[in-house]
Amino acid sequence: MINLYVATRVITFPGTVLRAFWEHLICRLCSIPAEDIRAFKVSELCGHVEHELVKKKSHSFLICFIPFLLNFILACCFFLGGSYRIAYIGDFKSVLAWVYLWLGISFASNCVPSFEDVLSFKDVFYSKDTKIIVKIAVAPFYALIYGFSILERMGLTVVIAVLFSVVFPQVFNKIFPAIIFLVQSFQN
Repeated sequence: MINLYVATRVITFPGTVLRAFWEHLICRLCSIPAEDIRAFKVSELCGHVEHELVKKKSHSFLICFIPFLLNFILACCFFLGGSYRIAYIGDFKSVLAWVYLWLGISFASNCVPSFEDVLSFKDVFYSKDTKIIVKIAVAPFYALIYGFSILERMGLTVVIAVLFSVVFPQVFNKIFPAIIFLVQSFQN
């Protein structure tokens, strides 16, 4: 299973390298000692920075959320150029659209925090001293990263990223008019 996981990280190397960069940046900003910052290693931490256990809630949230959010935003930006042309319009001849689609899949499949970071997130946020309102507020994010981190260990995030790239134009076509409507209603 590790070989499949590492193979998916190598195939999606731009997202793998950027994910490790975001994690390393958060480690530096939060003064979390990093033990191994290599993006590619033959282990379940391929594409992740190996660092000491996080003890603070803010640091745990940042190390899980910031790389997730930034890679997801980049994936959506590349899907606007690639997925729209290929999956929505049906223009299979554009090389640039295929490159954008591959980059979008690369970033989308490397959003999820490592399983160890997710467990650390759980330990920090679901301890006895955490208020119930905080536990409820972070529950959707925790459920999302927990589920996807299990799928990532099996190398299935690439499959989910491909499926997301096919569905993305339809979802964006429904959401974009609502965003325009909200912006226009607040301007009037």
